[in-house]
Amino acid sequence: MKGLCSPLVLLVAVLGRLGGGSWADGHSLVRRGANIPGPENFVRHRYPTVVAFDDYLYIDGGELLQQVNGTETNSTQLSQSYSSYALNSTLSLGLNESWTNETAEFRSIQKTAPLLDQQIYWTDTRINTFYTWGGKAVGSATPPANELWLFNGDGTGGGAWSQVPQGDFRDFSRLRRPVGSSFTQTAHAGYALGGQVTSETDSSIQKANPGYALPGLVSYDFQTSQWTNISTVGYQGSGYGTNLNGRAEYIPFGPNGLLLFFGGAETPVDATDESIVQLLWNMLWLYDPVTGKWYNQMTTTTGGIPRPPQMERACSVGVEGPNNTYEIFIYGGTSDQLGVITSDVYVLSLPGFVFFRANSAGTPRADHACVVVGKGKRQMLSYGGVDGGSGLRSSTTTPDPWRQGLGIFDMTEMRWTDSYDPNAINYEPPADVNSWYVRGGMDKVVWSSDEVKQLFVNGTITYGGNSNSSSTENSDDSRSGRRIGGIVGGTVGGVIVLTAACAGTFVLLRRRRRRQSAVSEEISEYRPEPWPKDTPRLRSTTPGTMMTLEPTPIEPVEISGIARGELPGEDVDWAYELPVPTPRMRPELPDRKYTF
Repeated sequence: MKGLCSPLVLLVAVLGRLGGGSWADGHSLVRRGANIPGPENFVRHRYPTVVAFDDYLYIDGGELLQQVNGTETNSTQLSQSYSSYALNSTLSLGLNESWTNETAEFRSIQKTAPLLDQQIYWTDTRINTFYTWGGKAVGSATPPANELWLFNGDGTGGGAWSQVPQGDFRDFSRLRRPVGSSFTQTAHAGYALGGQVTSETDSSIQKANPGYALPGLVSYDFQTSQWTNISTVGYQGSGYGTNLNGRAEYIPFGPNGLLLFFGGAETPVDATDESIVQLLWNMLWLYDPVTGKWYNQMTTTTGGIPRPPQMERACSVGVEGPNNTYEIFIYGGTSDQLGVITSDVYVLSLPGFVFFRANSAGTPRADHACVVVGKGKRQMLSYGGVDGGSGLRSSTTTPDPWRQGLGIFDMTEMRWTDSYDPNAINYEPPADVNSWYVRGGMDKVVWSSDEVKQLFVNGTITYGGNSNSSSTENSDDSRSGRRIGGIVGGTVGGVIVLTAACAGTFVLLRRRRRRQSAVSEEISEYRPEPWPKDTPRLRSTTPGTMMTLEPTPIEPVEISGIARGELPGEDVDWAYELPVPTPRMRPELPDRKYTF
């Protein structure tokens, strides 16, 4: 931490080390002025890792550039090469309360994991953790050993780091720690495509940047801890199977979900500055993580806008819409095609594979990170990044125009703001996106194959349509239509319910009347015959004895409401009469008492 030491700071550091290295409130949270510059002293943060879960944002890794008391660390020029240092703790920021980029307050968490740039990070929200792997050493530091680390959040904005032991170290040791991979994840596994190895990532590599490109798609299973290196033979038409500084997103289409790869650059394995070529956006590549099959699909645009320029080092997020669409928002990046670091936000809407561009541009930046935040998943948070520096189009950088490097993008209205709202309403696709689907845009999609079409299109599903964010010209009509539809729907529903109730009552009454009529008719017409027929009735007076009785006539029985009918005058005593009670029951059984 250059230029930031004082006797008091050194004393605090020594006491903290003697006391176990942490001034904690029970969650390993410590305040370090060097790692939390504040709004006035923050300049830039390059290569940050940014994840969000359990109502907190966590920031890790990368390099900080900051001022001391409003003065630059090594110059007073607005455009310059700032000195930087590794962020040596993990920061957290609460997401359950509103804030602006001026008022946001970070907390610092002690870090025991290696300090690295451009880490791969995967989040396992089931257990409030995230993994880090890969990355390069900061500055001239020696690259550490190839390891997988885990941050375990404690639910209060704190947490702790631990190294993840490898069940099959032989397989893990075959992997080179990459930098610049395109990474994403499913619910149970993380994936990293390509990247490169240099002397900054692996001490056994002598070649400096750009080093060697890595073909292959590496996966790590969160549950089994198993690593797999998957072939990329079906990726990219060039046959290299490599990707540098691109982006990847998981998309919920097909029976297994798909991994979508876009942007970045490709090169032969033995890379040079001249061999690295940034990729076009006219074709995107997909991978099925279950079947292991690669696919590709052409893209299109609307409204006369071009596709995104060839670029690397952008950030992206994906969010699912309520009408079966899935939008990917892509912000910033460095472009050889334009010769600049871009400030544009592009939207790729699926399943249409169509690009849109926001009218509200951000600020130029690359090597930053983005994440979806808020209960409604409507806001994209961008943090960090630079507008110049090593490996970029410009070798110099300027102070970040966003306080503390924080920007919030409303993905429905497609505009930037400096404030975060935890209760922002649910995400709706932008008006232009909705309008494209309503106008029948899906009918114009040219699919690369029937197999790809079946992954994205279901004939029973309607994509897009009227929503809270309809197009400008029909938004009022759609809201009115929804009100009328609600009234009509309620009226029709009420009529249906009332009709069903009346029908049910009618059926019940009719059945009851039928049962009463049947009983009356049965009683009126029934003529029981004597039993046994034409023989005298036998009556038991004492168990075990029988006697013959003369027929006894019985008077006819009258039933209210039933026509009177006479029963036979003889042999009518057909009902069996119970015997007269006697002191002993069942003489054929042993003489013992029973309790009932």
